[in-house]
Amino acid sequence: MKRWFEPTCAILMALAAVATAWCSYQSSSWSSESSDLASESAKLHRESNMIHLDSRQIEAMQTRLFMEAIDAQMDGNDKLAKFYTARFADELQPAYAKWLELDLFNNLDAPPTPFSPVIYTPRFDQEIHDSRAQATRAEQRSKITGHTASSYLGNTVSLATVLLFAAMAEKFDQRRVRHGSLAFAVALFLYSSVRAAMLPVNLS
Repeated sequence: MKRWFEPTCAILMALAAVATAWCSYQSSSWSSESSDLASESAKLHRESNMIHLDSRQIEAMQTRLFMEAIDAQMDGNDKLAKFYTARFADELQPAYAKWLELDLFNNLDAPPTPFSPVIYTPRFDQEIHDSRAQATRAEQRSKITGHTASSYLGNTVSLATVLLFAAMAEKFDQRRVRHGSLAFAVALFLYSSVRAAMLPVNLS
């Protein structure tokens, strides 16, 4: 029995040890990449929030100019009204022109101000959208790579169990227990190997 049993256990333990080291390395690599992606996502979210704050501050300033221009027109001071409208930002100028074309006194559906999303596009709107989209993609990739790292870590635990049962198989006195322990170790090794083969590989 020892002619085949002991060599089988030794070969299985050697293969399991190599596979354990490989899965441990892959788990560490994928975990590191997941952390990097999570950091990138957080950075992009912070940048988009800062840009969004700048955009809202600019819009608040333009709203103040718009209200001053309206007040000047209501007072009949066209010169002062033109002074304010000439200082409208590039994104407000076309929106203001479109707003005036909506027949405000007769069109009940016209927006009350030119800052309606229908005609007004805030500054940095595209930059904010792109930054948030990149942050979302990085976050999703972080979750995927984190799941891959967890799968490799689970394989590492399974292969450590293979090592335990393969090493203990030779220590049991009863033949059925020895064979059962070895059979379980072989089955768990095959399962872990197939599972590892289905996972992506990180060579960085």
